[in-house]
Order: sequence, then structure tokens, then C-alpha cells
Amino acid sequence: MTTADRAIGTATVVAGVVYSAFLVTPLLGTRLDPARSYVSELAALDQPHNTVFRVVDAVVGLVVVIAAVHVARGARVAAVRWAGVALGLFGVATLLDVAAPMTCAPSADAVCAAAEASRSVLAFGVHEVSSFVSNAAAIVAVVLLAVARSRGRSAHQPASPFEGALLVGLPLVVLPGLLVVLEETVGLGLDPVVGYVQRVQVLALSGVLIAIGLVVLRGSRWVRAPR
Repeated sequence: MTTADRAIGTATVVAGVVYSAFLVTPLLGTRLDPARSYVSELAALDQPHNTVFRVVDAVVGLVVVIAAVHVARGARVAAVRWAGVALGLFGVATLLDVAAPMTCAPSADAVCAAAEASRSVLAFGVHEVSSFVSNAAAIVAVVLLAVARSRGRSAHQPASPFEGALLVGLPLVVLPGLLVVLEETVGLGLDPVVGYVQRVQVLALSGVLIAIGLVVLRGSRWVRAPR
């Protein structure tokens, strides 16, 4: 294990933990309904403690970009290399979310919600685009990592802890992510529970980031094709 593996792996584990910072919102007295609000609304400019959540997103985005570059550069498997690219895109999109936060929280402000509802798809701004990209990139990254770690392993070989984490995390990232994308684009009538759906995905992504960090801590050889 190199110094870079140790530093980047540790930082990625920490990023995975803090990415689930929304869990502490009950202690902060937030007014947002977790059932109806998106996690990104916590960083809206009209929300208390919005600076805290923007700092969290900035740290996570930066660490994920660095980890993605580290993974992609050391990858000996094409799927892992592309997973690194997707992770990097997820990190960049997260940083764009920080640079272009929501001005208000639609789930808590009727005027804000009406303004959001009246906009056409073409009128969506940087935040909406970056949120969509980060969601899609996270799904692609987890799928590619799962594919890369399952290829070449015979049926009788036990799954590694990382493969187990991906096996659990894959549906919890992909299915809620697709539901959120469809809700935002075509509408599925999930308003009463969309917040919970997204929070499941965010928690799963936190777990995947922690798993990636732990694997990087073992050294970059994890990206070789399984024998």
C-alpha cells in the first residue's frame, strides 16, 4: 500500500461517512419534511445551516474526484477505468451543485414550488442539470464496478466484502436513482415519499464510497482482473 493509497482511501471513507450528513438534520431543527424534500434542498440558500451542507458537498465532491482519478489511473480493467470516469463525473457534478445551489426549497415554500412547476424542461438551470448528471453518473459507476468485480470469478468462489457491498448497494443506488430521475422528468406521483426514496439512494452511495475507500486502502492492485 502506497502513501497515496493510504491518504486517498482514508479520505474516501471519511467522504462516504459525511455524505450521509442529512441524518443529523433532526438535531439541527430543519423545517424540511424528509418525506417530500430532496437532500439538496438542505443546501438551498433560504435554509438554515445551508452553509454546512454546501461545505459537506464540496468536500465529498473534491475527494471523489481525486479518488476517481486514482482509480482510473491504476485500473487494469476497462470497466473499472470507466467506473473511475463516472465517479469523477459524479464528483464534478456534486461540486457544480455547490457552486449553483437552489435559491429556495420547493417542498417548504409554495411560491418556490409554483415557480419550479411553471418552468419548462429547457428552462432548467445548472443545479437541475448537475443533479441529474450526478445521479446518472453514480448509477453508471456502481454498475460498472459490480460488473468488473464479478467477471472472471467462478460460481464456487466466495464473494469478497467489496463485492458483497456492491451486491447490496447496486439495487439501492440504481432503483431509487431511476425513480428519482423519472419523478423529476415525467412525474410518477411520488411527491409524498420521494424524499425517502432519494435518501435510500444517498445512504447506499455513502456505503459504496466507504467500500471503495477501504479497498483503496488495501492498495491499487484491487483493480486487476480477477483470476
